[in-house]
Amino acid sequence: MADTAIEFPKPEFQRCFQSHRDTAFRPRATEPDVAAAPLRKTVSRAGGASSAPIEIDKLYPASDGAGADLIKALGLLADAIRLIEEARGAQPKDALEADHCVQRLQMMVPRLFFWRSIGEGYAVLINSLHFAFINQRGRLLTFEQMTTLWRILKELRTRPFLPFDQALGYIGEMEAAQFEVDPPILSEILEDPDDEQGLR
Repeated sequence: MADTAIEFPKPEFQRCFQSHRDTAFRPRATEPDVAAAPLRKTVSRAGGASSAPIEIDKLYPASDGAGADLIKALGLLADAIRLIEEARGAQPKDALEADHCVQRLQMMVPRLFFWRSIGEGYAVLINSLHFAFINQRGRLLTFEQMTTLWRILKELRTRPFLPFDQALGYIGEMEAAQFEVDPPILSEILEDPDDEQGLR
């Protein structure tokens, strides 16, 4: 009896890699993406596995072994988000209350910057927020500006280890909402010397 060759099906690696390109989660061979939202496996009723984001407070519980800087920064960010939510809810019917909430948020920014050792992206974003408030010179934030800050602060609390490039993207969104994020003295340094000579 002649031997029959049986050909086993080959795994479809291309399909597997394509599915990773179509999703937000992309495993990397050399370094993990610490800015991505951590995932956990959950079992659905049908028996399959699915992924769901882990809440940041469960990922970094306030215990003795947790990083003190990160825990304190996450608590302050939660307070900041609550204040900006209250400000958004009060405007425009109660502009005084909205301004009060924004002023309390502004007072929290130096404490948030104190925990800048969390990462370079965190530090540059909080620093830009500080100068954005200074350059407001007491003017009430618009609803669009409040919404921009609310969304960025929520993203920062979910991903406190955000990369520097991503922080620059958020700063660009602040500038698009009419925030001035540069130090006030910088505008004086960068003045055109020809203009000064014309004034003399």
